[in-house]
Amino acid sequence: MKSAIRILASITAMSLALVSAPAQSTPSQSDANRSTVVFVCEHGAAKSVIAAAHFNRLAMERGLPFRAVSRGTKPDDVVATGVRASLASDGIDVSTWRPTSVSDQDLRQAMQVISLATDLPKTKPNVKSKLLEWNHIPPVSENYNLARAAIVEHVRKLLDNLPPSK
Repeated sequence: MKSAIRILASITAMSLALVSAPAQSTPSQSDANRSTVVFVCEHGAAKSVIAAAHFNRLAMERGLPFRAVSRGTKPDDVVATGVRASLASDGIDVSTWRPTSVSDQDLRQAMQVISLATDLPKTKPNVKSKLLEWNHIPPVSENYNLARAAIVEHVRKLLDNLPPSK
C-alpha cells in the first residue's frame, strides 16, 4: 500500500511539473541561452505568453531540453487577464509571469527568435539567421481560441523541426 501511495505521489508531482510553465525572468536579467526560444510580441502579455507557455508544455511532454521565454517590444505591466485565465483552463499556470522587454542578450543568446506580428527594435542585434516571423496570428483580443489554435500549431511545427537533443 505504501508503495502505491508513493507511486501516486510521484505521478501527481510529475503531472504538476508538466503543466507548470517556468516563471519569467526579471527585466534586468536574461535567461535566454543556446537552447532557448524567445517569443516576442508587442506587449509581451498575450501572443508571446501563449506561445512560450505551450512551447514549454509540449517540449517537456516530449522530453526535449528546450524552453521558451516570452518578451515584448513595449511590454505591458501584467499578462492579460484573459490570457492568464485561459491558459489556466488549459492547465498552464503563468500567474507569476511578468511581461519583460526583449533585451540584446536575449536575442544574441537565443537558439531561435520568433516575432509574433511585431518588429524588433532597430537598435537590437541582427538576428535574421535565427528569426522566424509569425505575422498572421489572429488577434487574441478578438478570438482567443482561434489565436491559441494558430499559435499551438506553429509551436508544434517548430518543435518538430528543432535539432534533436544530444
